[in-house]
Amino acid sequence: MKTPKNAIALIAELKTPKGRKNSFAKFNYRNVEDITQAAKPLLEKHKLLLNISDDLYEVDGRLFVKATATISDGDTALSSTGYAELDSSRKGMSMEQISGSASSYARKYALAGLLCLDASEDSDAHQARHTVQVITSAQAKKLESLLSQTNSDKDKFLKWLGVDSIKDVPKIDFVKAKTVLESKVQTQIEPLQ
Repeated sequence: MKTPKNAIALIAELKTPKGRKNSFAKFNYRNVEDITQAAKPLLEKHKLLLNISDDLYEVDGRLFVKATATISDGDTALSSTGYAELDSSRKGMSMEQISGSASSYARKYALAGLLCLDASEDSDAHQARHTVQVITSAQAKKLESLLSQTNSDKDKFLKWLGVDSIKDVPKIDFVKAKTVLESKVQTQIEPLQ
């Protein structure tokens, strides 16, 4: 995999201390703004662009935010994803606050993965209630079958999903992945004349 020029230098130089303190739960943490503010001068120095985007997914009636953080030099890009659940049962928060909070967490996880930030104990470790669920073995076999049937480039497909193997595909990405491959099957079927 080609990484953007100077991305490794940026990652090596980036320092984002956990300068915020939660005095109630007694832990230090950093937020998305802390990370992006620390990264901006290095992005300029190394002529790189950082982009963060969100998508919403529904899995078994539960909504999730999937954030994707990408560093690009204009020719190549490196991305990482992060997930957070939109938990509408949280007391004392409006839906705007709930969605903003989920987006912030997902973006923070995506940035942490992209920029190799340490995963030491912080507020997220205290608040995490679930891990990203991956597809079942039957779903993995279905994707493998569709990849074979369409003669698709498996490495490109995995890169598009942001995973190293089919078994690592997040459950929330299964329908999207299957739909893309099935549409490729449909375009290969020639009409009867």
